[in-house]
Amino acid sequence: MISLTIIDRENQEHQCEAPTDMALNLMEVCKSYDLPVKGTCGGMALCASCHVYVESAHKLPEQSDAELDMLDQAFLCRKTAG
Repeated sequence: MISLTIIDRENQEHQCEAPTDMALNLMEVCKSYDLPVKGTCGGMALCASCHVYVESAHKLPEQSDAELDMLDQAFLCRKTAG
């Protein structure tokens, strides 16, 4: 299991746990906790309606050109440091 703190758009924190052996994406975890996630494409990584901002000390891979292009078309995105 992995523990997550999810902060929604109203700045409320939600403590969540997710199994690491089921290949769930973050959108699926949020939906399992009944958090308000649009997920227009159903989690197929086609629309960015469920994009998130990750605050973690863990090193993440660089964003791909396809991801950056998709986020450029998404609503309510903000630039982040890094």
